[in-house]
Amino acid sequence: MRKVRSAIVRRPASVVRRSRTGLLVFAAWLVLAAPAAATEAETFIRETADRVFAAYAVPVTDEDRAGVFRDVLSTTFELKTIARFTLGRYWRVASAAQRKEYRRLFEDFLVLAYANRFRDLAGVKLRVTGARMINKRDWLVQSEIGADGTRPPIRIGWRVRQAGAGLRIVDVIVDGISMSVTQRDQFAAAIHAAGGKVEGLLAMLREKTGTPE
Repeated sequence: MRKVRSAIVRRPASVVRRSRTGLLVFAAWLVLAAPAAATEAETFIRETADRVFAAYAVPVTDEDRAGVFRDVLSTTFELKTIARFTLGRYWRVASAAQRKEYRRLFEDFLVLAYANRFRDLAGVKLRVTGARMINKRDWLVQSEIGADGTRPPIRIGWRVRQAGAGLRIVDVIVDGISMSVTQRDQFAAAIHAAGGKVEGLLAMLREKTGTPE
C-alpha cells in the first residue's frame, strides 16, 4: 500500500523574512520608545503635582483652592472613565438622567475629597521615583511624599493612560490601595443600603457636596 503523506504548507522565504523584519522593527521601537514615554509620564505627574501644591504655597481661600483642583481634575484626569468604573455594574441600570447627574456630582465629590487630603500635605514635595509600562496603553508612575527623616514616606502610584487629548490619570494608588477600587466599593455599599437603587448613591453625593436636590 502507498503511504499517504500529509502535506506541509510552507510559507515562501520572502514572507518569513518580512515577518522577522517586522518583529525586529517592533522590538526596536519598544526599546527606543519606552524610555521616552516613561520620561513623558514622569514629567506629566511631576508638573501636575507642582500645580496642586502651588495652591497651598500662597494664602488663598478654600474656594480658590477648590477651583485649582477642579481645573487640575478636568485637564489631567480621565473623569468619564473613572466615574463609570466607580459606579461599577450599576452604570448599566442607571438612567441617562442619573448618569448625567452622577458624573456632575462625582466631579464635585472628587474636588472636595482631594482638596481636603492635600491640605494636610501643605509644604511637602512630591518626588517621582520612576515609571513602568503595565499594559499597551497604561504607565504606572511611582512617587513618594512626606519623607522628612522622622516618618516613612507615603507612596503614591499614578496610573497614566494615553488618551485622545494626551496623557490622563485613570487611577491613584496610595500605599498599594487603589482609590478607584476603594471608591467603587463605597459607592456599591451606599447603593446596596438603599435597596439596590442608584438614587441612594446620588442622595449621598448631594449631601456630601452640599448640592440641592
